[in-house]
Amino acid sequence: MIEGDEVTRRVLWSLPTGLYLLGSVGEPGVGPWNLMTINLVTQVATEPRILAFSVEAGSVTEGLLELGGVAALSVLAREDRTVARRFVRPASDVSIDVGSGEGEMSGHRVSLTPTGAPVLAQAAAWLDLSVRSVTRWASHVLFQAEVTGASATEDFVAGRASERSFAVLRMEDTKMSYGG
Repeated sequence: MIEGDEVTRRVLWSLPTGLYLLGSVGEPGVGPWNLMTINLVTQVATEPRILAFSVEAGSVTEGLLELGGVAALSVLAREDRTVARRFVRPASDVSIDVGSGEGEMSGHRVSLTPTGAPVLAQAAAWLDLSVRSVTRWASHVLFQAEVTGASATEDFVAGRASERSFAVLRMEDTKMSYGG
């Protein structure tokens, strides 16, 4: 067996994870808004439905989550890997009409969920989230959030109904790497 920091990093990178966009807002109905690529997401409870997700300490998203207390998770189709790459940096050219809940971020259409967090308009599905607790670590901040709503495309729902796996974007579909 081989040991060491490089081995640890490779093992952590090999753990199966999805690749999503996490939307955040400083003040619902007012802004500012952001979308960021995220892979550290998992369901941790079923009653109530709680997701845990981790963002880099000091990031734009951490600040917005602290202020707004809400988020939205966009589930991406496998063919949307270029979209995921676009949001590894804070969103630019943000233009959202609060009245209609529609707009653009970094050249991509978005809409606001009922909590006011942005989701990618072309997302295969999304979850609306309300932050319930926060744990701080040196490098990352772990948020636990209750699922308050959801929406999905007909293709996404049909794929699950027929017990076929809907092809959602995963880390292994990209050349991006992240791990310890």
